[in-house]
Amino acid sequence: MEVVNLLEFLNKSSELYVLDYSVQSKQLVNFLNLMLEDEQFTQKIDLGLVFVKSKGLNQYLIIDGVNRILSLSLLLHAVCECYKKTSQQNDKAIKIIKNKYLVKNLNFKLRLNNDDDLLYRKIINGERLSGKEKQKPMFVLLHSFWSQIKNESLQASKIFNMLKKITVTLVDADSVPVRDLYYKLNEQRELDQVLLIEDYLKEFGVLDKWLNIKKRCFISRNDIYLFFKDFFITKFNFKKFKSERLYENFVNYFETMLQYLSEDGIIEKIGKAAILYYNMLNVEFDNDTIREAFIKIKKYSGSDTFPYLLEVYQDYSENNISMETFIDILNTIIEYLSNRQKTGNNIEFNELIQYLNAFIACK
Repeated sequence: MEVVNLLEFLNKSSELYVLDYSVQSKQLVNFLNLMLEDEQFTQKIDLGLVFVKSKGLNQYLIIDGVNRILSLSLLLHAVCECYKKTSQQNDKAIKIIKNKYLVKNLNFKLRLNNDDDLLYRKIINGERLSGKEKQKPMFVLLHSFWSQIKNESLQASKIFNMLKKITVTLVDADSVPVRDLYYKLNEQRELDQVLLIEDYLKEFGVLDKWLNIKKRCFISRNDIYLFFKDFFITKFNFKKFKSERLYENFVNYFETMLQYLSEDGIIEKIGKAAILYYNMLNVEFDNDTIREAFIKIKKYSGSDTFPYLLEVYQDYSENNISMETFIDILNTIIEYLSNRQKTGNNIEFNELIQYLNAFIACK
């Protein structure tokens, strides 16, 4: 661990990358508010830990701390914009600021992901932004910087005096599993659980197979969450599924199944279940009776029965139960849902499951 000035860290870094699954948070840092809290700069401003992994000479992968570095970069850009064309001396200083902190060898030092990177580049290049882009946290913070610098007549020299007081503790995470560290540090944030899962599958060489399943079976990202919710509820006996724990549940399932199946076998098992779930979700069945039954289940708001139905549907697809038994179960669930809707008496579905399992055993 090393205490460093954040501005100087940005200066010395040639390239700063973010994780593939890193999500830009709304929690950016308004450095100027920190400045106004301590106008005399009587003490250092400690912004906590920044976790990095070295990728080469002065090249870093930022595991945690991206928002602070992004916020600082936006402030430096705002200073450049506010003092642009005010004097020859300021224009020279702006060029130095950009080359020291924002750009290295004609490339941006900070490399974000996808839409975040596109917006950041457009902002720094001074390109026209859409109304939707102007609502993003990145532009909102930049606009706040512009307003504060102009309205309060903040001098660039004073801003830099403040920035020299801002420190972070740099933590070298070279020997730590990066994804698990990121997940633990950001568990209170809204993370992209699917991207975390895909990075995990990349390690086992089965990412392409998962991507094929995703393309074939899921119309929207929400469908992926619905599938895994209903896939895991019965397997882990969850009373309530927490979507913010999807990655964690997936890893637990995958590593448990590795005791019995290969990586390819696990993905194949998930893929077969995903196809069945797609049929359920979109009511795509060749058999008219089964299709009509699922239409009624959806009509009666029976999505809470999907975890159980997915398991029964798997049994039917593997010829463990007959079509007649499957249809009888569907009709029993329809009757339950119809009565529930009419009476408002929400009988615990677990009680029905016990009955249905007994029914299957008799068959």
